[in-house]
Amino acid sequence: MVLLLPVLVQACDFTPVPIVGSVGKVGQVSVSFGEADDVKHPAAWQGPLQISVDGAPQCSVSEDVSIVEEPVMLAGDVLYVPTYSGSNNRLYAVDVKTCKVIWRSVNFSGKTVLKQGRLVAGKSGIAVDKRCRPLGSGNK
Repeated sequence: MVLLLPVLVQACDFTPVPIVGSVGKVGQVSVSFGEADDVKHPAAWQGPLQISVDGAPQCSVSEDVSIVEEPVMLAGDVLYVPTYSGSNNRLYAVDVKTCKVIWRSVNFSGKTVLKQGRLVAGKSGIAVDKRCRPLGSGNK
């Protein structure tokens, strides 16, 4: 008897998006994060996020994706964006080609971190498929 189980792929390369001032760039993806909380030492950005791929005109991400903090990660065509409001943290997955939110986590406490090649939101690891899109619990 052979059991066929769904395969969870964690082979995506999560690349940190370095943010200088209010702009981040990885490869051909450029992201404008909006106004920073501190000009000299920014730790959060108000949004709205605007994304450009391969020099194409920018598209805007939903205003729900605001008060962004690092680390912002790019995996495939998906931008993972940690946000907070008060003590509620949330992680969004945004398709960089359309600027559409394709997934959002439930509220969590703690930070978003990259551990051993896996994205962790609070205490929960984020499982992704072969296209680096999130699987499992969350809200759309």
